[in-house]
Amino acid sequence: MKHFGTIKTFDETQGRGSITPEKGGDELRFERSAISWDPKVAPKTGQRLSYELLEKDGRTSAMNLQTV
Repeated sequence: MKHFGTIKTFDETQGRGSITPEKGGDELRFERSAISWDPKVAPKTGQRLSYELLEKDGRTSAMNLQTV
């Protein structure tokens, strides 16, 4: 199921960031490997994306990030 949100932060050095879900709730973490476009193009703060949820080790993160 696709969800939508905006990039709150992205650290190019660490390759990690966070998304604010449009429907509310806690921020979601993501890693550069979750991006489905050219990995050389970093996500920008405020950029709207669709994503899917991944639950692992009791944590929820965003995966399969796509531009909208």
